[in-house]
Amino acid sequence: MIACVLAAALAAPPPATSLVLITLDTTRADHLGCYGATRASTPALDALARRGVRFDVALSPAPLTAPAHASLLTGRVPRRHGVRDNAGFVLERGIPSIAEHLAGAGYDTSAFVSSFVLDRSTGLARGFRAYDDAVHVGDRRAFAHEERSALQTVDAAIAALPTLGAPFFLWVHLYDPHLPYVPPEPFATRFAGRPYDGEIAFMDAQIARLLDALKRRTGSIVIAAVGDHGESLGEHGEEGHGVFLYQATQRVPLILTGTGVPMGRTVATAVGIIDLAPTLLELLGQGPLEGADGRSLVASLSGARLPSTEYELETFYPAYAFGWSPLRGLVSGSLKYVAAPRPELYELPTDPREAHDLARIPARKAKLAALDDALRRRVGTDVPAPVLDEETEERRRRLASLGYAGGSQPPRSAAIDPKDGIVWLRELDTARRTAEAGDGAAAAAAIERLLAKNPDNVQALFALVGVRRAGRQWPEAVAAARRADALQPQSALARLHLANALAGESGQRPDARAEAVKTFDEAIALSPRFVETYLDATSFHLDAKNPDAARAMLERARAAEIADPTVETALGGLELARGNKTAAQAAYERAIALDPGEAKALEGVGKIAYENKEIAKAVSMYERALEAKPTAALAKTLGSLKLEANDIPGAKAAFRKALELAPNDPDAAELRALIEEGDR
Repeated sequence: MIACVLAAALAAPPPATSLVLITLDTTRADHLGCYGATRASTPALDALARRGVRFDVALSPAPLTAPAHASLLTGRVPRRHGVRDNAGFVLERGIPSIAEHLAGAGYDTSAFVSSFVLDRSTGLARGFRAYDDAVHVGDRRAFAHEERSALQTVDAAIAALPTLGAPFFLWVHLYDPHLPYVPPEPFATRFAGRPYDGEIAFMDAQIARLLDALKRRTGSIVIAAVGDHGESLGEHGEEGHGVFLYQATQRVPLILTGTGVPMGRTVATAVGIIDLAPTLLELLGQGPLEGADGRSLVASLSGARLPSTEYELETFYPAYAFGWSPLRGLVSGSLKYVAAPRPELYELPTDPREAHDLARIPARKAKLAALDDALRRRVGTDVPAPVLDEETEERRRRLASLGYAGGSQPPRSAAIDPKDGIVWLRELDTARRTAEAGDGAAAAAAIERLLAKNPDNVQALFALVGVRRAGRQWPEAVAAARRADALQPQSALARLHLANALAGESGQRPDARAEAVKTFDEAIALSPRFVETYLDATSFHLDAKNPDAARAMLERARAAEIADPTVETALGGLELARGNKTAAQAAYERAIALDPGEAKALEGVGKIAYENKEIAKAVSMYERALEAKPTAALAKTLGSLKLEANDIPGAKAAFRKALELAPNDPDAAELRALIEEGDR
């Protein structure tokens, strides 16, 4: 009997290996310590590289988050998985992903993403049992509304770790190095003048927490850390990413460690991130990923030489956003070819920063022609049209809050080389800064000059609408918004700009009011779950002294299953104004559940508590509100509440805080008298 049990145990297959995929958004390889950056602070990623294999040159197929991540998960280039830009495209149905493959093999699959760019509307959630894209939840003070910090994402992943069944596939996406660069302390101080590196260091610290939590899981694990694309940081005139295909955005970190991965190796041969999914599946002992363009790199982990191959690159962002030429590229051996109105050719090993274009050298003409022919036979020349539906329009509008432009249709003319157009983006940034400095007339003139050269630049038109609205030049704002709407007739973003311009004009032209209402409704129809449309429409109705219409708009947002603290806070305020304290408190509490730092909601609960004579609760709520958003008004109210509660030291402290925040407050003399009286 014992012999039979022992034989069965020996014959049983070993437990399946789990997989952890960490994707590093907007992370350049050459800004990590393990890739030679001497001023970097990336001890967690550096330790992963020492314990495993580092790929020196890993190429992303696209300098944009959604297309690159779709390639990571499917092993396919963008033209074969269908995600060609951050807006307007979703992963084509029927394209298998590593998540679906592993789920079919019995893996427990979970994902935690940090930005709206990768929310479930991309189609990337397919195959994941749990897909946490709750970027609206949590403290919003340091981050854009459409992203969350690595701290929040890693917290969520660590909390879920004990619930994951073995074997598991855990994907954690970290977005911090993306613009705007706002590293928290102590990284902001440590990296003063280098906020991008501060964001990477902060992200690395959170990766260390995740790796430490993984140590508490038993069983074998493979860990992969990989970038989706890099960041130009001013190289070739580009500050961010998306426009060009230079190595600043296309060379990304790729590190493997864990079961089956040797220690301390570097692979020098260029690889692609499309190779990662096939490699991981082989390491896990799984079958190949159907239809993948990438190849397994497992043989190279032990030192085998990889056969030569080619990697294609693309970006349609210049075309969709600005009406310029799209860019396509091909890396073949040591050469990199970029198809553009003025083609480019670089020898990467000797010119890694692509400073010396070889395309005009006569001796390279034959090679240039051969690469151009090879690329055209692969990819063609058409500009794919984005999908025009409410789901993708919602994505396009929300992407604008992260700094992305986005078109709703292919450009009418794509003859402008992005190498020329990039100067105009700097002109647009200068005009925006001029507007922020208060010189709206100069900003508007600069934008109009830009539009004369680049009339399809919808971002410039949106900026012009903003400048005209700020100057209360409503007819001009409406005219600019109509131009943008004509260029992008299916864009919820363009329609919302027009609605807001009409809302402003309605104060001068009453018949604009009905058109504004209609246009807000059209924007909602195009993008039913974009919160800003509801909030702007609510403000419009409140300005028109129509609180019932404002409340109905917020209720429409809730009916669209929008879980947003700003919506709930505004709804609470309207319910409180109607005298419905029960409904108001419920709305405020929903807001606080979504964002514990929502100061107005905390204040609202405090007001209701005071009216209900719950002084201790009122004090507590106002303390939290003051901590979340320090203002003299909150401090004064808190001081008064503490006086009523006979907490004299606490009242004095609150009044001192009010004076610190507003030394010239109209009540300053009275506050000082109260403090002095308390001191006697």
